[in-house]
Amino acid sequence: MKTILIYDDEEKSQGDLRSRLAFLETAFDIKTPGNKEFREWMEVLARRQYEFRETGTWSGETILLDEVAIFVVDYDLFGTTSFLTAEDVAYLARCFSRCGLIVGVNQYGYNPFDLTLGGHLESFADLNVGQGQLGNPNLWGEVALGFHPWHWPALPSYLNNFERKVSDVEDSLAENQENDARIGEVVGIPSDIFKFLPRTIGEFLSRDPAEVTFRQFVTGSGSGLRHKDAINSRDVSRDVLARVGAARISKWLEHSILAGQDILVDAPHLVARYPSLMTGDITVIETWNETTHLDSHEELGLSTDVIEPFRLKKNHWLSRPAWFWNDLRECETIVEVREPWKFEKPSWVFCEDMSRFYDGSDYREFVADVESPYARRFVKCFADVEYQPIVRFSLNAS
Repeated sequence: MKTILIYDDEEKSQGDLRSRLAFLETAFDIKTPGNKEFREWMEVLARRQYEFRETGTWSGETILLDEVAIFVVDYDLFGTTSFLTAEDVAYLARCFSRCGLIVGVNQYGYNPFDLTLGGHLESFADLNVGQGQLGNPNLWGEVALGFHPWHWPALPSYLNNFERKVSDVEDSLAENQENDARIGEVVGIPSDIFKFLPRTIGEFLSRDPAEVTFRQFVTGSGSGLRHKDAINSRDVSRDVLARVGAARISKWLEHSILAGQDILVDAPHLVARYPSLMTGDITVIETWNETTHLDSHEELGLSTDVIEPFRLKKNHWLSRPAWFWNDLRECETIVEVREPWKFEKPSWVFCEDMSRFYDGSDYREFVADVESPYARRFVKCFADVEYQPIVRFSLNAS
């Protein structure tokens, strides 16, 4: 059975986090270490980091953190050490352990919704949530009405795909690093798309995002290993390159590339522009909501044959099916491309905070912080959710 490790330095809070995940106990072994045990693990990671700076690799005894599938860690760890935050822990765990997914808790609020849709790329956690959200069944692949941020993956599926990504990166690393495959080749994005990325998106990778490899990204971009950890960059172990590279590029794809919905577009945002691609009755909202599941592209009620040539084939690199927008908008087989005057705007909108199309009058419009003509989005606005930054509600879409 796979393990979920939960750590909060306050026993009461750690118990609350565990209780929120009680419904997962038939699928996961949930462990909650004490402060002494956790400090010992951090000491091991620190020793590994020191060895890594000398040799480019690390060795030594295996700890539980190396074996967990999902590591859930609270942001404020003052009771463990006044100099340690979950961000420090996430960095050490990602670079110097073999843990699976890392979920950061409470760094951005108890029950937040990020109106920028930026996904906090600066964080080494694979996903950042609030304590009030950890037990939301939508986060764990179950379907429940209510608050459900569209950018959330289904964590069990996301976990399974993480090891596939790690394997992809390992396979991309050649004996002679000059022959490493480029990131675009590995994740299935053509080089011409990388060449025209907005600067704010491409600079996460390097000055030349179309040509950068995973090795170069992890050791030289500043978005992977920290500078002092990357000094011996020519000797960095394949395992570290693969796990750090897979985690960081995966988050970048989700929260930079897909967030704009103008490089890659997912199903609900696609049908909002081209409703003719749905196979069901487009006059009823239930047909539209068939597209809002994180399922196979063949199970979303779409005319898959029409758009299949434009689908991202390395689909395990994203948490949902997606298609290349520039190719789609030039495909005259699609009715709205061939006869755009026939497009009729529906009475409902897609709400990013409930992952559904909503036919009501009490939704709110906001402008996401994305360099995209599709920055204008909508939320239902749940009463107990912290929408931030609130100024995004008052901006006008350009």
